[in-house]
Amino acid sequence: MKYFYAISYLALVSLCLGACNVQKNINVAPEKTGKDALTPVLEWDKKMVEFGKIQKGDIRKTEYTFTNTSNIPVQLEIVTTCHCTTLEYPSPTKVFKKGESGTIYASFDSSEKEKSEKIDITIILQNTDAKGYPIIDEVFFSYEF
Repeated sequence: MKYFYAISYLALVSLCLGACNVQKNINVAPEKTGKDALTPVLEWDKKMVEFGKIQKGDIRKTEYTFTNTSNIPVQLEIVTTCHCTTLEYPSPTKVFKKGESGTIYASFDSSEKEKSEKIDITIILQNTDAKGYPIIDEVFFSYEF
C-alpha cells in the first residue's frame, strides 16, 4: 500500500512540476527528535542554494548533503524535480543508519528558461509516517535572469 501512495504522489508531482514554478503545499511529516522519535529526521547541510544572476544556457551544479540524525534507518524512494535539472542520488537500496550521510547532486540547465525562478527538489522516503503515508522533504535552488 505504501508504494501505491508513493507512486500516486510521484504522478501528482510530475504533473505539477511540468511548469517548475508551481507552488505546492506538501504535507511533510513533522520532525520528532530524541529516543522516542517515530519518524526519521534528515538534517541538511543546506536547504536553499542561490545561483544569483545567470545567462540563458548557463549550467549550474550544486549538491545537498543530508545526515540521518534519528535512530530510524532511512531509505530514499524517489528524488524528483523539473525537466531542467538532472539529479544523481543514492540508490533506493542504500540504508542510512543514524549518523550516516548521503548526497544529492543537481545539475541545472537554463537553456529553456525565460524568467527567474525558485526550483524545488522533492525527496520521497521509503519510510512512512504513523498513518502509512510517505515522508517527504524538499530542498531548493533559485536563479535570476
